[in-house]
Order: sequence, then C-alpha cells, then structure tokens
Amino acid sequence: MTQHITLGGLPLVNLKRKPFRTAALTIVVAMLTVAFYGGSLLSMNLEAGLNSMQERMGADLMVTPQNTKNEAEALLTNGSASTFYFTNEITEQTYISSLAAACCDEKVQIIGFNPDTDFVITPWIASQFDGTLQRGQIVAGASISVSGNNTVKLYGHEFPVAAQLANTGTSLDDSVFVNMQTVPDVVGYSAKVGHAAIPEEYADKAVSAVLIKVKDGYSAQQVASNITKTTGIKSLGYVYPGGITATTKSNLNVIIRYVTLFVAVFWVMGLIVLLAVFSSAMNERKREFAAYRILGANRSTLVGIIVKESAMIGALGGVIGIAVASLAIFPFSTLIGRQLQLPYLQTNMWNVLALIAVSFVFAVLTGLLASVATAVKLSAPETYLTLREGE
Repeated sequence: MTQHITLGGLPLVNLKRKPFRTAALTIVVAMLTVAFYGGSLLSMNLEAGLNSMQERMGADLMVTPQNTKNEAEALLTNGSASTFYFTNEITEQTYISSLAAACCDEKVQIIGFNPDTDFVITPWIASQFDGTLQRGQIVAGASISVSGNNTVKLYGHEFPVAAQLANTGTSLDDSVFVNMQTVPDVVGYSAKVGHAAIPEEYADKAVSAVLIKVKDGYSAQQVASNITKTTGIKSLGYVYPGGITATTKSNLNVIIRYVTLFVAVFWVMGLIVLLAVFSSAMNERKREFAAYRILGANRSTLVGIIVKESAMIGALGGVIGIAVASLAIFPFSTLIGRQLQLPYLQTNMWNVLALIAVSFVFAVLTGLLASVATAVKLSAPETYLTLREGE
C-alpha cells in the first residue's frame, strides 16, 4: 500500500522516521523548558508570598520575652510553631504551639488575640469574617483541614470553626486564631492530655508579644530603646517586621539571581547540544536533501522543512516540560514553602497562564535557534549545488 505524503506533512514523517533522534532532541528542549518555566514559577510564587507578608505586617515593632526573638521572626515568615509568653498583666497576642493534630501534617500555631484592640490580625480576619468570634470558636488558616462537621480537633477537643482564611504563603496558614477568653480553655485542654501548653496559673495572663504601631516621626528602634529605659527590663526581645521584610526580600533576590544564572547557563549548554545534533544530522541527511532536490524542491523548501521540524520538536518539548514542571510544583506548594523557609504563595491563575504561554514560545524559539546552523548551510550556494547534483 502506497502512502501519500504531502509537502506539509513531510516534516512530521521525517521526525517519525528517526524516533531516537527526535526523542533525544525533544528531551533536551523539555529539560530547558522545565528549568525556565519551573524557575520562573518558583520566583513568581516567592514574590507573591513576600507581597502577602508585607500586606500582613500591620505593626512596626514586636516586643517579645527574653530569648524568643528568633521564634517571633519565624512566625512572620514561614517557620515552625512555637510557644512563648510573658506573665505580666497585659493583654495582646499569645502564641501556643499545639501537639501534632489530625487536621495537619505538623504542629498547629494557636494564636490568641483581642479583637477589640488588635490592629494586625483583626483587619485581616474581618475581610472574610464579619461576625464576633465567640469564646471556644476558632478561625482557621488556609492550610488547616476542617472536618465535615466544621470543627478542628486540638488537644483532644473539637473547636467549632467560625471561618477559614485565604492563603497567605506564610506560617499563618498553619495557624488557628482564638480570642483571649479561649486561651485559658486551650491551656486546660492541653493539661488534660498531659501536655500543658503553659503553666495553668498563667493561663489567663500569658502574653507572647506586644505589637506596637509607631507614630510618624519616630523610628521603631528609638521606641524599643525608650521601652528598655522606661521599664528597666533589659531582657526583652525586639522584632522589627519591616526589617524582616527587607531581609526576606534580600534573600529572595539572591535566590532569584541564582535561579536566573542557572537557567541561563543551562539554556546555553542545551542550545549547544541541540546545535551539535542538528549539525551532525545535516551530514547524515545529504542524500535525503538531494532526493528532495531531484523531486523539484528549491532552496527555500529545504530550509522550510528543517524549520518546521525544529518548531515541532520545540513545541512538543515545551508541552512536556511545562507539564512535568507543573506536576512537580503545584501539588507540593506547601512542602516547597516549608523547605525554603520563606513566604511562598501560589501566584494567580492569569500569571500562570501568561507564564505557560511565554514558556511555550521559549521552547519553540529554542528549537528554531538550534536549526539556524543547518538552515544557513542549506541556504549556502555551494551546498545547494552539491545537493542539486545528487551527491
């Protein structure tokens, strides 16, 4: 049975006729696309996480107990849950780390706050919950798994969930929020299961941090110095959220620079490999091109065949690379954020779609660039004359 092949379908037939060479070229393009698309997506997600963290920074200064500065800083980025507290008669925010809970892969950060005076958590919660948080109720972070009966089990007790918050890309996603009246209840439940979160005598007055909004014209460092002088307590810890944001941004910029450098070097190496393969294939295909010439193909037709083949390889490699990178990143966003210890938030759908389109074009252009040397050779008069003679 004779197969009818058109000029338009000839590039695809050629690729099928050399499956090993086609597969090798496609794999190289796919790897380059994984590096470009994956690196760009990770950078965009880190940027989105940083922006989210900056939006949640409602305080200029956080005052913490002795030797708890690092724990407090971790809460503002993407660190682990911690328990620390003052025992003074003040009421601000209280941080308690739960046992590993059924709702989550890791320990849950329980944050107690006063809805009437808090200016950091309250506005954020109010954007999705306009009711009054009652004693015993919780507001769950985005990563907390809420049961079918709308509760979360902590310390053996099921807390009713008043609302669940949107994703922030920070450790707040693994937190639950309660009003200050609920904190003693949490401490009581923890004592019943034999793991008291804090001593029960401090349950109604334990405060982890005092958040301060600094008046215009004053620096947070100056206010911290004044607090130390006024109170006479030299063991206080001071956290400057603005400084954490700046440090996080600096770390993020370093990561992005390394990712960009890696992608650039990897792309150059991959392009060299593709050029070498296409060039070597040119010598192998002289008889093939001569046959096309005998059948009436002119110089532009031969170049067109090569260009179409390389575009197809680029398109196929691009699709595979985007699919592989997506499967490696999207399902494991939470794990990636924890491993990086940086704010990490999945960017919006439109940004992802735009990046997919750019990455696909990148893959096709890479394939086309790899065929430039072959196309130039075919365009050379001496090469064309050789093929014309059927050599």
